[in-house]
Amino acid sequence: MTVEDHKQIQVQSNAVEGIDFNKLKIAVRNNWMWIVIIFFVFNFTAYLFNRYTKNLYQSSSDLKLDVKQEATEFGIKSAIEDQNLNLISGEIEIIQSRLFLSRVLDSTKLDISYYSIGRVLNEELYQSLPFFVSYNSNPRSLLNIPLYFEEERNNGFTLTIGNNGEEVKGTYNTPVIARGVTLTIVKNKNFSKGDEVGYFFIINSRDLLLDYLLTNLTAEPLNFNANTIRISFKDHNPYKAQNILHKIDTLYLQYSNEQKNLANKQKIDWVSNELVAIETKMEDYENYFENFTLQNKTNNLDDDLKKTVLAINRIDSQRFELSQKSNELDQLLTNLEKENFIISLSQQQALPASVSRNMETLEQLYLEMNKLKLSHSEITFAFRQKQQEVDALREKIISQLSELKNATVKNLEDANKRKQRLESEFAGIPDKSTQFSKNLRFYKLYEQFYLSLMQSKSEFEIAQAGSIQDFKILSPATFPSAPIFPNKLMIGGIGFVLSIVANLIFIGLLYLLNNRISGVSEIERITNVPVLGVVPSSRYATDIGLHVIDHPKSMVSESIKTLRTNLDFFKVNSNKKIIAVSSTVSGEGKSFIAMNLGAVMAVSSKKVILLDLDMRKPKINLPTEIGDKSKGMSTVLIGKDSWQECLARTGLTNFDYIPSGPHPPNPSELLLNGEFSGLLEELKKTYDYIILDTPPVGLVTDGIMAMKQADISIYIFRADYSRKTFVYNLQRIININKFSNITTVLNALPSTGEQRYGYGYYEEPQNKNWFQKFIKA
Repeated sequence: MTVEDHKQIQVQSNAVEGIDFNKLKIAVRNNWMWIVIIFFVFNFTAYLFNRYTKNLYQSSSDLKLDVKQEATEFGIKSAIEDQNLNLISGEIEIIQSRLFLSRVLDSTKLDISYYSIGRVLNEELYQSLPFFVSYNSNPRSLLNIPLYFEEERNNGFTLTIGNNGEEVKGTYNTPVIARGVTLTIVKNKNFSKGDEVGYFFIINSRDLLLDYLLTNLTAEPLNFNANTIRISFKDHNPYKAQNILHKIDTLYLQYSNEQKNLANKQKIDWVSNELVAIETKMEDYENYFENFTLQNKTNNLDDDLKKTVLAINRIDSQRFELSQKSNELDQLLTNLEKENFIISLSQQQALPASVSRNMETLEQLYLEMNKLKLSHSEITFAFRQKQQEVDALREKIISQLSELKNATVKNLEDANKRKQRLESEFAGIPDKSTQFSKNLRFYKLYEQFYLSLMQSKSEFEIAQAGSIQDFKILSPATFPSAPIFPNKLMIGGIGFVLSIVANLIFIGLLYLLNNRISGVSEIERITNVPVLGVVPSSRYATDIGLHVIDHPKSMVSESIKTLRTNLDFFKVNSNKKIIAVSSTVSGEGKSFIAMNLGAVMAVSSKKVILLDLDMRKPKINLPTEIGDKSKGMSTVLIGKDSWQECLARTGLTNFDYIPSGPHPPNPSELLLNGEFSGLLEELKKTYDYIILDTPPVGLVTDGIMAMKQADISIYIFRADYSRKTFVYNLQRIININKFSNITTVLNALPSTGEQRYGYGYYEEPQNKNWFQKFIKA
């Protein structure tokens, strides 16, 4: 196999789409234990999570929300609330409100929670209880504190308050006081004990229970078009989750119906209160109107005003007549005093008939008296008698006229009084009319408002009666037969997937962070130095002695023979070839390659000598026993001994060895002097191949000096040991020293399945476990 063919095989087998699968396999092989640990940790964590996580169950129910408005049949629209507006959102808020959940708490007995202490987890006991606890006082001092119960002999028990609290002893059915709270514990004779190790109970606070309901209750829209919602409740106990959700559904139908009619009910109550207040005010106004009518004998002040004016006018006419009559009477009296008995016709008509007749009689008598006066003397009896009649009648008329005048004056005074009274009443009528009109106006307003409220009340009552709550439970609270969390299969799958992902990440990081050479392709990508060949890894490669002689059929031996063959393709001018074997650091296998390459050449009937130039570090793995360790290359180069004196014969014919000798203080200077060049020229006379085992060139410069003396230099890299920077170091050495006769060898490359298939008859160890076989496949 040529070097170019080997390159082609390595590139095709180890590098596909930029991924070096050989390097990837090496990363897996070298860290398989960590990969197994990561896989185990993630999957075991998933197992522990499933094992120590309480099962969470969820009960669900479906509700259909619908509100029928039958009130529209009465033609009422404005008074009806649009209860379909945001119906679903409003109902969800009601279900999740603390007010509604408080009503749920009032109708369910959740104040005390009972638990069993298990060997792994604590479980809440809901239907089957070992005992029943009751209290008859405020349990504030015991709220939300676990009270551990331990049954004792003789029907007794011990309560431990909290984890490290005080102990209280008591007996069944007998009140016991714990922190000021009276507790009574009754034993459940029908309870069957399981494998639990104990019990405890907790008296829950109302706030804690409300938070519990709010946290585990979920209400969400199911179908907006159908007005359906789904209510779910979660709990670690499936029976408790179902019972609580059933209670929520039942109470919600009642509570929602109350809330739907609450607005109309409040309006009806307000209208009713307003109607009562308005009725009271209207009664006050009606009493006012009644009293007004009784006091004023009317309820129409405008007519009274007209009547009063007419009455005043009549009284004024009467006053005028009485005043005129009084004046006429005064004039008559005056005329009678002056013996003027002549009265006018109008005066005569105004006087009473008796007075008028007396006046006529008086006038007649006075005329008769005047006639007698003409014929008789005033002292005559007839004259005096006539005069007495005249005087008597005059006095009588005067008396009558005086009485008549007094009566006229009195009537005039009465008329004046009546006028004053009417004028006073006339002045007060506008105020009364204004007050009356004002009260009447308010009364009419209240009357209209009263009628309007009566109509509104009727409308609200019709609306309330017409709002038909048509909420239906489409699906009652289901019994959760399987937990919703944890999903054991999913958690296990997640653990498995995470373990795979974590391992992929881990392997990827190892792949990216691995700066060691894992294949030939990495060397070829970095430098143009040809690869002489590849030496596979073998557990026999560390044995003391010559590997190619001890294990002639191994892959290592065959690969070293391939190196010997490939050396023939490197044309050099000299028939006697000096081969320098070097590396960057120690441990890369340059001494192993140098010894076994020399042994292979010696087997092919070539005289070969191996010079150990690493005078700083003595070798452990030597091709032969060294008798005198005080002789070697260091003593030859200083001229102390000849190379023949330091020569060590190996067990292989044609293969000699000169050890490094004692450690000199100046190894570099020994290789620079002419003794080293002369030694090589002298050795060429005896040997076909001179192999120089040089010191690592990455540590000292001795190796570079030896490489300059060689016809061809073999630079060793060890797979999974040499760093990629070593290749750059080789390229730097070539560029600086202008080397053109350097080739490389990749040592200890892990064997692959393809290599085993091609060289199946090699003597390689077969005691590999299944995992090693897998990662090497």
